[in-house]
Amino acid sequence: MIATSWQNIPEEQVFAMVEELDTRGPRYTSYPTVPVWKAPLNRDAFIKTLNRLGKDDEAIAVYLHLPFCRQRCLYCGCNAHITHDEARMHRYMDALETEVRRIASEFHFPVKHSQLHLGGGTPTYMPTKRLAQLLDLVIEKIPGAKNADRSIEVDPRVTTDEHLGLLAERGFTRISAGLQDLNADVQHAIRREYTLLEISEFIERARARGFQSVNIDLIYGLPLQTRNSWRETVQAVASLRPDRLACFGYAHLPSRMKHQQAIHEEDLPTSRDRLGMLFDAHRIFGAEGYVGIGMDHFALPEDDLAVAQNEGRLWRNFMGYTTTRGLELLGLGCSGISEFSDLFAQNISSPEVYATAIEQGHLPLERGHELNADDRVTKQIINHLMCNLEVNLPDQFDVIGSEFSARMQQAMGQVGSFEHLGLVEKSESGYHITQLGQLFVRNLAMPFDRYLAEQSNVVFSKTV
Repeated sequence: MIATSWQNIPEEQVFAMVEELDTRGPRYTSYPTVPVWKAPLNRDAFIKTLNRLGKDDEAIAVYLHLPFCRQRCLYCGCNAHITHDEARMHRYMDALETEVRRIASEFHFPVKHSQLHLGGGTPTYMPTKRLAQLLDLVIEKIPGAKNADRSIEVDPRVTTDEHLGLLAERGFTRISAGLQDLNADVQHAIRREYTLLEISEFIERARARGFQSVNIDLIYGLPLQTRNSWRETVQAVASLRPDRLACFGYAHLPSRMKHQQAIHEEDLPTSRDRLGMLFDAHRIFGAEGYVGIGMDHFALPEDDLAVAQNEGRLWRNFMGYTTTRGLELLGLGCSGISEFSDLFAQNISSPEVYATAIEQGHLPLERGHELNADDRVTKQIINHLMCNLEVNLPDQFDVIGSEFSARMQQAMGQVGSFEHLGLVEKSESGYHITQLGQLFVRNLAMPFDRYLAEQSNVVFSKTV
């Protein structure tokens, strides 16, 4: 495992490296990436996959998307919808519950969940009574396996003690709070405002209710952020001792996210300062005893994610990092993404169009991708690289064909070309990614992506 002590890496070396490697590319939350997926997905293939779930007695992950929020945060890139219309929210929940029943009716074997995650939007913006109704249905139709892990993303400003009590009663032990930044000017610029005391009290409330793991989300590169103000935020958050931290780079894509047009580009940090903020996060969190996880997360050494990375079995899906390699994921709700061994499937994004499709008796599928042998092996290579910081080819990779074999060897050669820059070091089976290389894992993954050349019309975020 790569250590997280960043004290000895000169900043100028990093800045020079970024100037040389500056590019845009996928985040590789999936492979193949979402822009590759086609519409419509083969409905029969999706049903066939549902039919086989549980056949091997393996539990699955379940993701529920609750898209509604009280107000718009300007940095947001999620499928979130602002509403105060309870009828709109209840119509959506009716549709989501119908989807749960319809999907469960296609199971030919008992299906249990080992992970259940609620994301949004703001799941705790939903009234507790209605949230309880949904959770009880899901747990009835897809019961929890032994020691099932249940987690939720929340906005502390709308999450009441009643919400926390409900979640605890339903077996939720992990909670993730979006903080983003503590500086008052930055908070005002992004329309997400609360104090260190409020987030501290929220963590205390969650722990008092039995939540064993607390995650805090931060974002660097926001308007009006400076390196000094960012360091203050990082140091203050580290003092709260959350079990996990996510540290994302703000993706400014106003052409796709219309609300981001309210952010003035001249208020954004320079590329140099933005990178310095990521560097500061690694140094400060490392000094506070946190282990770097993948490219943008941190965890206490005893956390499951840190242990899994140390043992080379960390994995990643659309719910985030996980300790279970190859866990199949069922995504429910608008824009929900299912990730199975043989295909990806994404639901319709609009809550209203999604609800209409459900009401008309249709599966709300919008697009997807059936994975071939090339896709499956490449997915393993990229995921292992991104999670466990190792680059190697699996045994007998060449049985797929000579074209695949040649492409993989070429990709390994490109990764090797980064060795003189200090991003990778040779290992017995390939390469280890260094501390410095940890900042550039997206660059290191791109040579393996056979679809990338076809996506010149896709605007990706910057890789660092």
